[in-house]
Amino acid sequence: MAELTFYLIFVSFAVVLGSFQFGYHIGELNTPKSVISCETLPPDGSYDGFLSPCIPMNEGEFSLVTSIFNLGGLVGSLISPRVADNKGRRWTLMFNIIFLLLGPTTMGFSSSFATLVIGRVIAGIGCGVVSVVVPMYLAEISPAEYRGTFGVMNQLGIVTGILFSQVQGLYLSYIPGWRIIILFASALSIIQMVFLGFAVESPKYLVTTPGGYQSAKRALQRLRGKIDVEEELGGWRQVASEEGLEGLIGQQQQEVTSNSQQHSELLSQNVPETDIVESPSVVFHARNIGVDDFSIWKFITSLHYRPALMVLLFIQFTQQFSGINAVIFYSTTILSTILPTSSDLITVYISIVNTIMTIISAYLMDKAGRRTLLLYSISLMSLCSILLALGITHEISLLSSISIIGFVATYAIGLGPIPFLIIPEIVDTRAVATASSLGLSVNWTSNFLVASLFLEGRVILGGNVFYIFAIYLIIAYIVAIRILPETKAKTVEEVWHDWNVKYVK
Repeated sequence: MAELTFYLIFVSFAVVLGSFQFGYHIGELNTPKSVISCETLPPDGSYDGFLSPCIPMNEGEFSLVTSIFNLGGLVGSLISPRVADNKGRRWTLMFNIIFLLLGPTTMGFSSSFATLVIGRVIAGIGCGVVSVVVPMYLAEISPAEYRGTFGVMNQLGIVTGILFSQVQGLYLSYIPGWRIIILFASALSIIQMVFLGFAVESPKYLVTTPGGYQSAKRALQRLRGKIDVEEELGGWRQVASEEGLEGLIGQQQQEVTSNSQQHSELLSQNVPETDIVESPSVVFHARNIGVDDFSIWKFITSLHYRPALMVLLFIQFTQQFSGINAVIFYSTTILSTILPTSSDLITVYISIVNTIMTIISAYLMDKAGRRTLLLYSISLMSLCSILLALGITHEISLLSSISIIGFVATYAIGLGPIPFLIIPEIVDTRAVATASSLGLSVNWTSNFLVASLFLEGRVILGGNVFYIFAIYLIIAYIVAIRILPETKAKTVEEVWHDWNVKYVK
């Protein structure tokens, strides 16, 4: 079993700082909303800073500032796969610091609604890049035995970022403290830039570059803390052979297998080591192999991928139209009418529960199975949404508090982590990048719609808006029973076979 070296943990931490910033930007505007939008003004003459104390905004304008982040995220998620393939995972994250630094800096020093929107879009672009590249980077540096643990690090970074921003909101939701909340993200981006300066490029990316085998080997040696990494490199070649991926042919004219056994055989035959040609390793693309030959349109129109497409769109759409980000973005506003003195604290409790349940979900994922957790998550969220609507409309503070925390907790065990985790389990390698790109597009767009419309809907319907989310979740549960496969301990081929038996024959 591979050891978790200090350097591997350090590189992972440097990468996950991007996810942390993603979560931080999700939660940064929640608690200080009333201060930022001038709902709460300082006493006359108590503020004499060179920037305006706040930025006047109505509910619709504040919704736009909050939700425009998702349109930036959509742009970032669409452009980042090609950049990550052409320039590398580490270089992409390093370049992305420009967006993660410029966005919050623009917001932190803004004195107008327009500037605030521009900064929010720029930060969203940076977080869109993070949403694609960070999971990819983590997957490519993690030892096979710890892939599940590393896989949950991205989600854990996001939820701890949300938690940290909510805690700051408890103490800095005043004028001009709200600017400190936003500008703190700029400091985080500088810290990440320094840490990434000491990180290696993904070895699985390096083998896609001409003559990159030796560079990949050196990077893997640093990550694993040992010289002999031939067995792991050989495993990559085996995966490539089984899945039909291309190998990278080096500048040598002949193809020679270079695993440790053959290396020893050649040495035993008195072949000079300098004459032994290293074999190419596996090409791992952020985009599909032959991306020009496999477009999103082909994925959408292919009968072969129709069941996977159906599940992909369903779970991405359901994740956002469950109403989860209405709660994450606006929990303080939702509870302020019935819990005016403790709504900020409840928001922090929500983030703590979100973090704890995300950790628990990592343990349950391979125990209970994806389908089971999703069904429990969707059904319990619908119940909590009904209770939350009852609590708000009848002004029952205890019921509202418990149900909103339960809503987030049940989301975290299933509907939170599974929609993206399941993509490689229902789509083969040839189409997984296209499927991920499509899924992110649906997710960011749905997120934008919910975030931009929720506050206006709340003004019209009050707490009854959560009945709408509950109705959708009940319908989603019925649909999920019909179309969701169980992917636990199954290959993609086995999942497809089950689908074919159920839907085709």
